Amino acid sequence: MDSAEPDPTKVLLRRGVQWGLDRLIVAAAAVPVLVLTEFAAFRALLAGWPSVVIYVPATLFLLVMIVGNWVIDVWLPHRGNGATPAMRWLGLRIVTERGGTPPLRAYTIRWLLSVVDGVLFGLVGAVTIAAGRRHQRVGDLVARTLVVRVR
Repeated sequence: MDSAEPDPTKVLLRRGVQWGLDRLIVAAAAVPVLVLTEFAAFRALLAGWPSVVIYVPATLFLLVMIVGNWVIDVWLPHRGNGATPAMRWLGLRIVTERGGTPPLRAYTIRWLLSVVDGVLFGLVGAVTIAAGRRHQRVGDLVARTLVVRVR
C-alpha cells in the first residue's frame, strides 16, 4: 500500500456510528412489538387470563431483537456484498483478510462474538479496534475479516 493512501481499515468512528444506526433499525422493529404485546397482555390479564401472559411481551421483544440483529449482522451482509444497511450509508464493507467476500460462517462468527466485543458497554470492541494494527474487533480477529472503507 502506498504511504500516501489512507489506511482503509482505520474507520473507528464510522464503525461506531454504523453499529448505532444498525441497532436503531433493529429497535425500530422490536419496540412496536413490545408496546403492542404489552397492551395485549394487560387486556388479557383484565379478562382473567393466567398471569403467565406478563412474560409474553418481553419474550417476544427479546426474540425480535435476536432475530433482527442476526438479520442485520449476518444475513444482509452475506446476501448484500458484505455490508449492513448502515455500512452502505457510511461507505463500509466487510471483507476477508485477503480482500475477498466472507462466507456465511465468518459473518456468523462475527455476530456470535459481538457478545465479547460488547463487554463493558462496547469498550472491549472499541479498544481492540483502536489498538490493533488492522483495526479488527475480537469477532473480526476470529473470523479473519476486516471492515474497510469503500471507494
